[in-house]
Amino acid sequence: MAIQNACVMVVCVWALTPPLAYSGVARLASLSAVGGWLLIEAYRPRGIVRAPTLPVFLVFVYLVYTILLEVLTRGVSGIISSSQLYIMLFFLLAQQARRNEMASLYTVFWLVICLNVIWMSSTLAYLSMVDARAMRVLVRSGAEAEALSALGVGGYAMAYGAVLLLPALTILSLRPRLIDRLQPPRFMKTIPLLPRLTIWYLTAVSITLIVRSQFSTAVLVLAVVLSLTLILWRLSNLRLLAAVFAIFFLVLFGEALIIEVLLVLRNYAEETNYTLKINDMLAALQTDDVSGTAQDRIERYVRSAKLFLASPLWGVLDYTDVGKHSTILDAFARWGVVIGAILVYLVSFVQIRALRSLHAVSGGAGVALGTLAAVLLVFGLNKHFMAAGITIFIIYPLVYSAMNSRPSPKVQIRSEAAHA
Repeated sequence: MAIQNACVMVVCVWALTPPLAYSGVARLASLSAVGGWLLIEAYRPRGIVRAPTLPVFLVFVYLVYTILLEVLTRGVSGIISSSQLYIMLFFLLAQQARRNEMASLYTVFWLVICLNVIWMSSTLAYLSMVDARAMRVLVRSGAEAEALSALGVGGYAMAYGAVLLLPALTILSLRPRLIDRLQPPRFMKTIPLLPRLTIWYLTAVSITLIVRSQFSTAVLVLAVVLSLTLILWRLSNLRLLAAVFAIFFLVLFGEALIIEVLLVLRNYAEETNYTLKINDMLAALQTDDVSGTAQDRIERYVRSAKLFLASPLWGVLDYTDVGKHSTILDAFARWGVVIGAILVYLVSFVQIRALRSLHAVSGGAGVALGTLAAVLLVFGLNKHFMAAGITIFIIYPLVYSAMNSRPSPKVQIRSEAAHA
């Protein structure tokens, strides 16, 4: 188990560390870690290889089908272009292998938290002091993107990774005793409040990073996700109606409202250092309308939808004509309804199951619906990235497990004494 956890941690380090993004050695080490993990799992008497669960079986179906057709239609380059999605699904396998002993993944949880603290902080510092548009530059590979990554600056995956993280970080921030149930590492316990301060800091940095990233869609998705998480803290018909209204309002007027608020703040911030930062945020939100990228995005969604409707059973198979801007829509357009539905199930089953188990827990409905909305919106409006698998299949289940658990009296007494 320890060796397998080490393998998972190697892949996490590669996925979350910008300077390793273009490293051939890091890629080789990560692929070796995935292979080593699978080899060990194959020899476990009750492992998922010998006794696969439904999600594991569906991963196998998805991989066999898509890899075979990628080879037939695009050759090896097709497999390489889909490798981030395949590695993302590796974290699903890791979660399913430990589904009955999730506590064994606490070390992975805290490694991920620490990595995000380090690299989100470095990225935010670069945005503030050097180049406010740096994260947008990293959308496309190239010499400039490679240089920025080497400096520790994250791009698209970091911004939308923060969006995925925030529902979980929100519940941990508002119910800090859950943090103690996640068993922080010993070095963090030397300062009693350090685990909580780390989560609170990461929550604040994540929100700031998304707003400063100049990805206007990320800002809008963030507003929707946090609205769901907070409004549906306790589920009721009135709160559900309020959440639906809030979503429609944000979708229709959210961006315009944020721009108006920033314009008002800019008037109050005149002749201060905050003026430039507010101008950067305004530029981020207005960029899509000025450059026409919003219209281009919609056209790509429509293209994938039309291709799916033209061939709903088997899809078009060819990659050339799909919109290439939505993981979910592209999957339905290219592979058809069955494989598209399998992919949607694979990225959402963890949250859907949590809805059943957490509906009576304080904040449970909100965090389950918030995480579900985050996943569907991120993959519905954008392309996948391998680090998403860490949040969906490692962070979410561990937070859900902490919400469902009840600490023993001794642990509760120690926790209360430490934070008194």
